[in-house]
Amino acid sequence: MESGAKKKKRGRPKGSRNKQPSLSQKTLRQYNTRAFSHSQYDASSEELSDFLNEASDNESISGVENTMTDLSSSIEVSLRRITKELKRIELNFDKALEFTNSRVAALEKKENENERKLKLMEQRIVELESINKHSSEALNKQERFSRRNNIRIVGYPTHAEENCLDIAKEVINKVGIPDVKIERAHRDGARREGRSRHILVRLSFFQDKITVLKNQRAKLQDEGYFITDDLTFVDLTEKRKWKQQVADLYARGTYLRFSAGKWRGQDGKPFQFE
Repeated sequence: MESGAKKKKRGRPKGSRNKQPSLSQKTLRQYNTRAFSHSQYDASSEELSDFLNEASDNESISGVENTMTDLSSSIEVSLRRITKELKRIELNFDKALEFTNSRVAALEKKENENERKLKLMEQRIVELESINKHSSEALNKQERFSRRNNIRIVGYPTHAEENCLDIAKEVINKVGIPDVKIERAHRDGARREGRSRHILVRLSFFQDKITVLKNQRAKLQDEGYFITDDLTFVDLTEKRKWKQQVADLYARGTYLRFSAGKWRGQDGKPFQFE
């Protein structure tokens, strides 16, 4: 081996370290490098873009799935809460409705009882009104009977130390009964300034009263006073109620007289006013 030719050292040839490449070689290397770099960059950019798009799509799908899962869970929780609240409201409503129905039933029962009592009271009121009417009529009739022989001298002037019994005899004598029997006579009614009170006269005989009332209008028309029947309050109210109508009828020739609490015609029947 030693005798053989010496091995050549690998590497650059001697003197090649400082040897500058030619312009054409340099340009070719730069072009190749640039071309390789651009092609490699374009391929890498496309792959990176595809990778990023795929990753983005995967992340979006995963995010949507997570969001849907969370939303579904939230909806389920809300639905359970709402269902529970609705059951509670339904239970409370049923209780309230049951209580209300019981109250309504109680009120209806009470109302029916009140209506029954009201009808009884109305019936009782009608009965009492009828009783009161009959009682009032009976009392008025009794009072009317107690005044059966009474007359009143209206408008006779008042004098000091007058004797009403003598005045009554004098007035009744003018009417046409000279020997009239009088039980009593006196002034009656409230005292009013400038107005003389009535002289209430009680005759002994009812027939004398009929004669006096029948003749007094013609006999006393110039005296300034007159004689009238002694009426109860109820009868006097009824007489005054139709006063104007009676005057109009009298002016047209229809004559009425007041007797037993009613205005009556010539036939003695109660007159029907329009």
